[in-house]
Amino acid sequence: MDRYGSDGQSAPAPADGAFQPARRRLNITNRLRWSYLISSTLPLMLVGALLITMLLQVQQRNAYASQQALADKIAGNIATFLYDLEQQLLRAARDLDPGAAEDSLASAVLRLANSSPDLRAITVVDLEGRTVATASNELLRNLGVVPLPLDPVLLEGATQVGKGSRTAILAGQEGQPVFQVVLPVRGAGGRLVGALGAEVSAARIRQIFRLGVQGSAKTIYLVDGARQLQLSDSPSDWRPPSNLEALYGEGQTVAEYPGGNGQLVVGARAPVAPVAASSWSVVVEQPSSEFFVEVYRSLALLAALVGLVGLMALAWALYQARRLVLPIRALTAGAQELAGGRLDHRIVVEPGDELGQLASTFNRMAERLQGSLREIERQNEHLRHGLTLARDIQQGLLPTAPPWRTEMLRVCGRSLPASEVGGDFYTYLSLPDGRAAIAIGDISGKGVAAALLMALTSSTLESQVRFLAQPSAVLQAMHDALSHRLQANQMNAALQIAVFDADARAVTLANAGMIAPLLLRCRSNGTGGCQFIDVGGLPIGTRLRGLYRDVTVPLEPGDTLLFLSDGIVEAHNGAGELFGFERLEQLVASLPPDIEVDAIVQRILGAVLSFVGKAEPHDDITIIATRPAPHVVVREEPDDATAQPAGMRDRLGEYHDPAAQGGTAARAAGRGAPYSSALR
Repeated sequence: MDRYGSDGQSAPAPADGAFQPARRRLNITNRLRWSYLISSTLPLMLVGALLITMLLQVQQRNAYASQQALADKIAGNIATFLYDLEQQLLRAARDLDPGAAEDSLASAVLRLANSSPDLRAITVVDLEGRTVATASNELLRNLGVVPLPLDPVLLEGATQVGKGSRTAILAGQEGQPVFQVVLPVRGAGGRLVGALGAEVSAARIRQIFRLGVQGSAKTIYLVDGARQLQLSDSPSDWRPPSNLEALYGEGQTVAEYPGGNGQLVVGARAPVAPVAASSWSVVVEQPSSEFFVEVYRSLALLAALVGLVGLMALAWALYQARRLVLPIRALTAGAQELAGGRLDHRIVVEPGDELGQLASTFNRMAERLQGSLREIERQNEHLRHGLTLARDIQQGLLPTAPPWRTEMLRVCGRSLPASEVGGDFYTYLSLPDGRAAIAIGDISGKGVAAALLMALTSSTLESQVRFLAQPSAVLQAMHDALSHRLQANQMNAALQIAVFDADARAVTLANAGMIAPLLLRCRSNGTGGCQFIDVGGLPIGTRLRGLYRDVTVPLEPGDTLLFLSDGIVEAHNGAGELFGFERLEQLVASLPPDIEVDAIVQRILGAVLSFVGKAEPHDDITIIATRPAPHVVVREEPDDATAQPAGMRDRLGEYHDPAAQGGTAARAAGRGAPYSSALR
């Protein structure tokens, strides 16, 4: 249901000749340049982090390369030792023909066994694998150590295929590490005639290990092709790593992995030439904690340097930022003071740069705003005075007493504007033949515009109602007279007229967009009820031509008729709820039967205002309560328009309760429909 019941000044220049002290001007541009320069702190830190990362990678690669070079060097030394040994044996094999005289062969074998401290024993066999001659070096003979028998697999390869080879490192008779080298012996024409076997001490290899890692915490050991430990320079309680896969990956010979005794190490592997599946490999390991000491030291030095430079740059940036932020904070605080209405506040910033000029501009703006505010306050005071006067005038337009001479009706009306002036109005009119009219209206909108149209509508109504007998005809005439003005302002007027006929004991109603009147019946036997009278129509000023009709309702003594503006049912509380028709009907139905019209108005307004609470008024509120007097007589009233019946009036409206006079009244049955509206 809608509201009608139907659905910049420059700084002053210095005086000529005035002394101006020399001062270096630091403007915001220069400060920003410094700030941009200092902003390189972040790039510096990023570049430093990149350099540290690159240095770490380079140092790690260099350390890995150094470890690999050491392993290659030791493997090369071992390969050289083995090569020289084999060459010595090959040269000697030319003179050791198994078919030679026994004495000369034994003498040659003995000389060969004593020719090198690395040779422990020499054995010569024929093609059938029989030992032809054997001899140990002098040290082993003195100790009574017996050489180990030659490996039959190696003998078979030397005598059958002519292939020389060596065994894994073994433990000799006295526990010293040894290995055997077996080479073919060829006679005249390169014909195989036998094999030469030599038991070789591995002490030279261990010596190479010690010389390679002298003065460091590195560990060196020798593994065979099956990755089994052959020889190590470590203490007896040292255990080799269980897995060397990290060193045997494709193209991978140096890596970090759990090494001997489970300690994290960096190891490098180098095969001992000649490279074959059964070749030995030298492994050099060093604990990671020691391996990366130099790397970490270099990184720490670079990080400290980058951090120091970064801190210096950051400190300078903070200093410059503070110099820039302090004036801005002063400007911000001053702007907040001005925004809070304290226009007498002045901003104090050191002059000389753009911020100082901005502070001066703010101060001049505050002075101008202060002057403008004084002018606005003066104008507002003048406007408030005008609105107060307009309110008094508008309230003066509302009737303070019914003008009819005959005491036909008890009436009480009140109007509460939502602002200083409003668009609601009501009026009482005395008609010929002893009839009385009550009109209530509501102009769309609020404020001064609605108040002006309210005055126009009220005066037009008073001029039309005296010449037309029926309320519907009055509404039609009002529509014809005011529609062009209302449409020009895109506004309209809701209006309801009720004509009371004392002789007929009835009221004739016509409605143009107002809420249907509410009839409260009260019988002497205690029965009754409330209902809306079904009468409605379009507001005045709509582009559709309104068709208004008259509805006549019989009245009996005790019946009360309520005329309402939509501000009552559309009143909002703080939660946005509407007062609504249901609350209105419940309130009216709960009123006692003997309650006076002024008390009815007071009860309804009190309930609405209590419901609204502290919420802003939504619309003007107007209510009129009327009730036929129990006994009606004709009583001449003085012509003085100022004569008023007893009652009271305040600044929000008035109510009237004329004393009931004697008379007779005809009874008529009344009918009505709730929520009457033409366009509901």
